[in-house]
Amino acid sequence: MSEFSHLKNKLLAEQVEDEIYHYILDTPLEPGAKLPNEPRLCQLFGVSRTTLREAVRSLAAQGYVEVRRGSGTFVLDRSPAPDIGLQRLECLRTRLRDLFEIRMMLEPQAARLACLRGTDEELQEIARRAECVAQAIREGKNFSQPEETFHQAFVAATHNPFMEQLLPIIHNALHEAWAALDVESLLAQPTLQDNELLMGFLRQRDEEGVQYAMAAHIRHTINLLDQAGFGSV
Repeated sequence: MSEFSHLKNKLLAEQVEDEIYHYILDTPLEPGAKLPNEPRLCQLFGVSRTTLREAVRSLAAQGYVEVRRGSGTFVLDRSPAPDIGLQRLECLRTRLRDLFEIRMMLEPQAARLACLRGTDEELQEIARRAECVAQAIREGKNFSQPEETFHQAFVAATHNPFMEQLLPIIHNALHEAWAALDVESLLAQPTLQDNELLMGFLRQRDEEGVQYAMAAHIRHTINLLDQAGFGSV
């Protein structure tokens, strides 16, 4: 299995883990209740047995379920509720850190390649999406979706299909942690400033400057989250 395939499977398993967790809460399933069997869960969440088993193992390690060989998977009693919240929060913080590590590995290089390979039309599209982010921030609106499409436009301009497939997976995994930790207001103005710097380099097709600015933006976000007490990301 390639490194990209392994990463994709890991992120998909984390997504399924969250879906099973909410399935237990929303159904709702009481402590001692049995989850549907493997084939049914695979059908329900649209994943392979390998991915499902990885997600279930993680939930079992956190104490949400118990896998009984030959019998099935059962919901555990996680009372009192505050313990669940604290462990859930810690899980989200860890995931946020892991996701930003991946972004730091990929997105500065993607920005450099976009600067080198992108057509004039593609760079204009990046600029248009940057303005959508800026407008959302200036109007006090949620800017997570415009910011995501802004970064996706960089990846599209790399003309690398593997990277185009990978980034949406990372961003989808990022959404839950972002919403649960409620950090958007903290990042609004820094994001606006970082994007302006990034676009200045892009307009000049300065690939080293673009790469530096993207890395600085991600590092800036990491530092702000760390300072605000959202875990050492």
